[in-house]
Order: sequence, then C-alpha cells, then structure tokens
Amino acid sequence: MDSLATALGRSPDAKLLVLSVDQLGSTHAATAGGFTALRDGAATTGTVMMPGPWSRYAADVCLAEGDGTLDLGVHLTLNSQLDGYRGGPHTAAPSLLDGDGGFPRTVDDLWDHADLDEVRRECRAQLERARSWGFDVTHLATHLG
Repeated sequence: MDSLATALGRSPDAKLLVLSVDQLGSTHAATAGGFTALRDGAATTGTVMMPGPWSRYAADVCLAEGDGTLDLGVHLTLNSQLDGYRGGPHTAAPSLLDGDGGFPRTVDDLWDHADLDEVRRECRAQLERARSWGFDVTHLATHLG
C-alpha cells in the first residue's frame, strides 16, 4: 500500500501539512471564513458541525460552489460549551442533554451521563443528515475530544 505522500504524488518521505477549517455550520462567521479559506487555498479540508444553526447554509454553499471537489467531513458533536449557543441532538437522546436542555458543556459531563446507544444513534443521524444534504463526507472529526 502506498503512503499518503506517495498517493498524493509526493516522495514517500515528504512532509505534508493539512490545514483544516473546523466547525463549518457552527456560526455564520466560522462558515463564511471557512469557505473563504477553502476557496483561497489557505485550507485543504474542513468539517461541518451538523447540529450548528448554519449547517444547512454550509450545505447550500458546498453544493453551489464546491462542484464535488471539496474535502469535507462531519464534525461529530455531542457537547456544546458556549453560553450563547446551546446546541442539542438531532435524535431523541435524553442522556445527551444537560440541565439547560442542550448538549452537555464538557466532555466529562457528557461521558458521565451519555448512553452509548444514544451516542451511536446521534452520531449516525449527524452523518446521515450530512449525506442527505449532499455532502460527500470524506472523514470524521470530534468536537472537544
């Protein structure tokens, strides 16, 4: 099997730098800035935070401008640390909600209360929504670990 460097047409010992825009869909600024970085070549890949309020906009931009060439993954999200934005699950998942009705704020709180089957269903729902909106999902990343 070829190394990634070789598969990309580089020498096997080449050093590669991959710059990723993170959390597309989380805010308008993150989404607009992320697509600018991808368009301008400052970044080569990115991830979309599907529970984010701007995720549908990210899908629309991707379909309108991406012509299928954007390397985008799903930023699997099970917690929401921001005071001003309390995102929550796509699925019925009581163990993934904190006292404020959003995702838990910390990873520790998430894992202290999360039901593994609910985690699995929520991650699958985020991935399936991305695919149904037209993303050609190339990879997965996690939010806050």
